[in-house]
Amino acid sequence: MKPIVILSSAVMAFCLTDAMAGLLVTEVTGRAELEGAGAVATLAQIPDGSRLSLQADATLVAVDLGSGKEYVLKGGQDYRVTPQGPQGSGGSVTSTALPAKGMSDIHIAPDMVALAKPATRSRTTRASVPNPISPVKTIVVSDAPLFRWSAVDVSTGYRLSVLKPDGSLHWEARTQDTQLPLPKTHRLAPGKKYTWRIEYFAEGGRTSDASAEFSVAPAATIKQLSALKADARSPFSRRVLYAALLTEVGAKEEARELWKELAQEKPDDNVLRKFAEAR
Repeated sequence: MKPIVILSSAVMAFCLTDAMAGLLVTEVTGRAELEGAGAVATLAQIPDGSRLSLQADATLVAVDLGSGKEYVLKGGQDYRVTPQGPQGSGGSVTSTALPAKGMSDIHIAPDMVALAKPATRSRTTRASVPNPISPVKTIVVSDAPLFRWSAVDVSTGYRLSVLKPDGSLHWEARTQDTQLPLPKTHRLAPGKKYTWRIEYFAEGGRTSDASAEFSVAPAATIKQLSALKADARSPFSRRVLYAALLTEVGAKEEARELWKELAQEKPDDNVLRKFAEAR
């Protein structure tokens, strides 16, 4: 199985390799400090050889990018990050293996936060054309995504058409609703780009349509992200990790919804808020 390679174009030449492996911080409660660098924030990258100090009431959760193990560091002691994982001054640190293989091959861009762009806010209104809402210019990590579009006042129904990369019809259906899932009997091909078109029908035979493009993630990416997939019942740190991976593979729509949920849970976390507001 090929690994997920997570790179941003702006940092293509500067990513974490096995030789530079360290910790990716997925949750911080209280104050944790990195020697020589100050306070540690969510999604901070801590390379091997670093020293951490946690105040008595602090907790830090991090993933070892080399081994794929998750560590929970408790406050009131110092830690040294090594290739074998963090070593605490108060004794050994317990680790948990994440439910995925090949974590050592996942490379996370170190300045992911700096690459986030402010979102352009818009209001959803009824119009004369049904506008595609999702998926639009994004990557989906499912071969049977949900399609959503805006409502049209005069519509008596909609027709959704999904077109193959060569422009031929893959699947279509009619509905009175403003969303429709692709049936599992018509799964999309991983790694391919598709176009979908939504048409409305009105009395008198009037119609109008709009379309959008999206891409399906490669099969290996879908498989590995599926193993790491987090939901509302998952620990906060796992959801942060999953949101970061979604962001880096280009699944921006799904990632944005998860960042919003995380930011609502921790409104004082500036990093989470920045991603929740990014486009």
